[in-house]
Amino acid sequence: MPRAVVLPLVALACACTTSGDARDADESGIATLPGDDSGSEPGATGDGSEGDASSDATPASDGGDLKFDLGDNAETSALDCDDFGGATSTFSYIWIANSAEGTVSKINTQTGIEEGRYRTSAAGSDSPSRTSVNQYGDVLVGNRVGGGAATKIAAISERCAERNGVPGIQTSAGPTDVLPYLEDECVLWSTPLPIADNGPRGIAWEGGSIDPMTCENTVPNPRVWVSYGGAAEEIYRLDGSTGAVLDHFTIAGGGGLIYGGAVNAAGDLWFVNRGVNTLTRVDAITLAYQSWPIPGTPYGMGVDANGDPWVVTYATGPGADHVFRFDVASATFADAGGTGGYYRGMNLDREGRVWVGGNSPCRLAVFDAQTDTLINDNIPLPGCSTPVGVSIDHDGYVWVVDQNGTAYKVHPENYSIILTVAGLIGPYTYSDMTGSGLNLVVNPPG
Repeated sequence: MPRAVVLPLVALACACTTSGDARDADESGIATLPGDDSGSEPGATGDGSEGDASSDATPASDGGDLKFDLGDNAETSALDCDDFGGATSTFSYIWIANSAEGTVSKINTQTGIEEGRYRTSAAGSDSPSRTSVNQYGDVLVGNRVGGGAATKIAAISERCAERNGVPGIQTSAGPTDVLPYLEDECVLWSTPLPIADNGPRGIAWEGGSIDPMTCENTVPNPRVWVSYGGAAEEIYRLDGSTGAVLDHFTIAGGGGLIYGGAVNAAGDLWFVNRGVNTLTRVDAITLAYQSWPIPGTPYGMGVDANGDPWVVTYATGPGADHVFRFDVASATFADAGGTGGYYRGMNLDREGRVWVGGNSPCRLAVFDAQTDTLINDNIPLPGCSTPVGVSIDHDGYVWVVDQNGTAYKVHPENYSIILTVAGLIGPYTYSDMTGSGLNLVVNPPG
């Protein structure tokens, strides 16, 4: 089917390269504790402790046995590999930052139970926000203020680090069981990053494909991008096992602030600057970068199975804010439209749909990623206030995080609410909260 009209643009900058000193391994200043793993395959899930009643999931309807296409590897491999990290999935979790509390919650997407809550900084007031999940289910969370730390947390106890001499792994079992910063043995490391103006928001893990004969990931120890700033855009790449700084360079900026990031299959970082309104790509090998102007003020972003970035805009409202696909081949933006305006976080599923949170009115919207067109701009979220983040879980359901402290699990076909999770504290997450966005680009369907 024909695509919507494209908007030709001129690149803002040449494909610049960084200096030969891009690798600054000595500047990490890591507040880390020993014992992190080397990215081995995941094991079994945790004990599923429920915590207090405030975080109880409320089922709204029966989702049946709904299961969506997760890619061909899982179906054709002789070893029946899982598409994510390897043979065993840990992707029944969504990681939602409690920005007002300085913690991040690990929620089982199948039961809606919050199985752990973790402090992300010493102060507790450093406003964690973006979360990025790797193919092993582990999360990196970025703190936007204070020390600007980027903190890694293991999804399962087998990858947590024994370090206090007490037998067993001491870790949170739910929202009423939050350990002090770095005393939780599933918090593997925390790397402070010097904030000049705006802290980490554009974070993204690299990924690898799954060998169908061995079920091993081609990237057993993924690295992770952390980007922030605006007056000067700071780009870091960290070692996933230790948090050490592998690469760092600065892009001279004109203001605004980096607002979100995602990778393509090659591990290149894409990020948007809200204010200057640019989309930038950083080459994973050469660290060369190039920027393009966005036809609007960006908010959420993601990358589709073809490697094209998607950007939603939030500034003016109905008639002005739209959803855009950046066609990499032609370096043009395709306008997918939108009638409601005020779009926030977004994510793409494996069925070729773009799901977007909307405000004023609060709602969920869905677009067709194959034709760059709107499907539905008014999917209701009963009791919603300010939906921000959207993610896709392992089974293909859509999750929407509302700043009122609620997360909704939505059926992608009939839009019914499967369950809700309450008890979140000022949640403000709209990045790749489950790892489905990463899996889409490194293990695309078809």
